[in-house]
Amino acid sequence: MLKPAINILKKFNIRLLSTSLSKFNNVDEKDMKHLGSFSSQWWDVSGPVKPLHLMNQVRVPFIRDGLISTGAVKTENINKPDVLKGLNILEVGCGAGILTEALARLKANVTGLEPSTELIDAARDHLNGQSLNIKYISEFIEQHSVDNAEKYDAVVASEVIEHVPDQKAFLHELTKCVKPNGSIFITTFNKTQVSWLLGIVLAEYVLNFIPKGTHDWNQFISPSEVTQILSEKDCNTVLVHGFGYNPLNETFNFQKYDGVNYALQAVKHAS
Repeated sequence: MLKPAINILKKFNIRLLSTSLSKFNNVDEKDMKHLGSFSSQWWDVSGPVKPLHLMNQVRVPFIRDGLISTGAVKTENINKPDVLKGLNILEVGCGAGILTEALARLKANVTGLEPSTELIDAARDHLNGQSLNIKYISEFIEQHSVDNAEKYDAVVASEVIEHVPDQKAFLHELTKCVKPNGSIFITTFNKTQVSWLLGIVLAEYVLNFIPKGTHDWNQFISPSEVTQILSEKDCNTVLVHGFGYNPLNETFNFQKYDGVNYALQAVKHAS
């Protein structure tokens, strides 16, 4: 008797809930509530997530140039505004869509994945009326990877992994969604004494650059650990680059030192 009902649900793309959602809940509930509590302010460029807006200064070119370097971008598009035209990108933990929209403006087809309903609603509200090829979905990566294996040219997790309890499982899920020869892009905090001092003490409690309580240093992760975890799923790290913030001119810039913030690109081996 259940089979007809199940088929109806599938027809209308309504996901069945497991009797236990724990395997789909690899997020820090406290962090999710904290970030969702100021969802209405995410698109205020001078608001509590101002750093994410400024960080696009390095995030967007890192992803763009990484996709050019691997040959994912068509040669005729390299120097054009629509450089990412035709590429399918998944952004995991997209928040209210700050990076999502920036990638879509380069004409990528972007799917934004976000478990916080408050943030996904804010993303959809801001997208309303814009002619950008974005699809926002409120679900966990563990759910999304089931029906979207090897679908995307790139998978992006920017400022996300430091909010994930089981980081190894999270990275493994990312690898499921990327195509062979596709790229995974990570930006996050390194786990060093300097990142604790600058990323938490100074940024959150002295300068109020980031809302207090946003980060837990115990959840920071080194690029070598990310590289090792991704290698277990045949993904080879091809680039790790540090970047930092200059408060004098309010810009993020690439730098050799990666002890605080870093961006990482890995490429999935073709089978």
